[in-house]
Amino acid sequence: MSKAPKIKRHRDKLSPKPILDRTLLLAALEERNIQLKDGQLDTFYQLLHRQHYPSLPEFVEAYYRNQDKEQDEEKSKKKKQQEENGEGEEKKEETQYLPLKNKIAVNKNVRQLPKSFLSFLASPSSDFVTLTTQIQSAHTSIDATTTKLAVQLQDGHTIESVIMRHVSPEGSRATLCVSSQVGCAMGCTFCATGTMGIRGNLWSGEILEQLVHAGKILAKEATSTEVKLQVKSSNEGKVRDKTRKTTQKKNNKEQQLSLIRNIVFMGMGEPLNNYNNVLLACQAMLNRKFWNLSAKHVTVSTVGVIPKMRKLTQDLPQVSLALSLHAPNQPMRTEIVPTAKQYPIEELVQALDDHMMALTKQQILNSRNGSNSKPKKQKKKKKKKDRFVDAIEEEENKNLLSIQEKRRASEAAKAKLFETIDSKIMVPFTNKKNREEEDKKEENME
Repeated sequence: MSKAPKIKRHRDKLSPKPILDRTLLLAALEERNIQLKDGQLDTFYQLLHRQHYPSLPEFVEAYYRNQDKEQDEEKSKKKKQQEENGEGEEKKEETQYLPLKNKIAVNKNVRQLPKSFLSFLASPSSDFVTLTTQIQSAHTSIDATTTKLAVQLQDGHTIESVIMRHVSPEGSRATLCVSSQVGCAMGCTFCATGTMGIRGNLWSGEILEQLVHAGKILAKEATSTEVKLQVKSSNEGKVRDKTRKTTQKKNNKEQQLSLIRNIVFMGMGEPLNNYNNVLLACQAMLNRKFWNLSAKHVTVSTVGVIPKMRKLTQDLPQVSLALSLHAPNQPMRTEIVPTAKQYPIEELVQALDDHMMALTKQQILNSRNGSNSKPKKQKKKKKKKDRFVDAIEEEENKNLLSIQEKRRASEAAKAKLFETIDSKIMVPFTNKKNREEEDKKEENME
């Protein structure tokens, strides 16, 4: 009788490593003394994302090809400008011996990648590849709303991801449920992953690769749908062709399912037990140069690890935090969730409330102090508004001063007038009093 295959209870060392894992890549570059300027690594990830994640040698080849194309376009543009300005052969003889223009200065808006970094990417000895995982199987439901992916890691372990399509006339969207660990240590009695025990954590690059696989599937589906519509419209004649195009545009508005727009960490594993890698993956998802997901559309679900919930509130308050209760009270929850003994429901709900209020408090604080993260246009508008308000206040102060001066002058004039009036009135009054006194003295003398 043949023995069942032995189940691996640990994860092997990564080799090759995922290029999407920023931590591993920076460590390798530091080890080889390859230095990148600020923003160059983000530029690399942005270009890799725009090219839909080709192999690294293909990426380097395409990069040099595009760079040569930009140089040729720049030369042809200069030549055309010279011809338009009437500069002929004499000018060519003067400039042909000048030194060639630096490649970096061809397009100042693009951060050029250093040759040492490109050589590192193209070399097999770098031990990095674009994707270290592959789709083992994909099963789509009958109504085509969900697709369950079994993703095989390079060390033989398998994790699961699920694409969920929400179709509605108001606005369709695609959500991806991602895994963060191989197995789980929480031991929830109702969960199949909990019965596996923990085998290991996923690197941030392996978490992000689940998005790459899902994105390629959705892009392929969108392309195949467009091709079918084009074939139908070409066979049905000119009149039908116009009708088909208008309906196709309407459907594209209603069913925007070619991109992942929502992420939920509700797959295998407890995300907060793999905190550092989940945090890095979330930051990449929110990065404007990569997936550019809205923070409120990224949800981290936890069975309840209060210290890490508090830490997530400090590090990334803008993402959504979901709590899996599974029971209405503490005794019932303790029976099915072993970790509930350590973290009571009341404390979990309080930590969740604090996370929900953290972003609101931060926004209020930024609005009071003036956030530095505002776009340039908003900053310019605010400066103009402030200048306008200052001008109005200055004008009002001038008017106020003139009013105050007029009031003081009028008060001084009134005081002067009263003095003159008093002097005129008091003189006859005093004389009358003196006369009475004099009359009394005369009577006494008599």
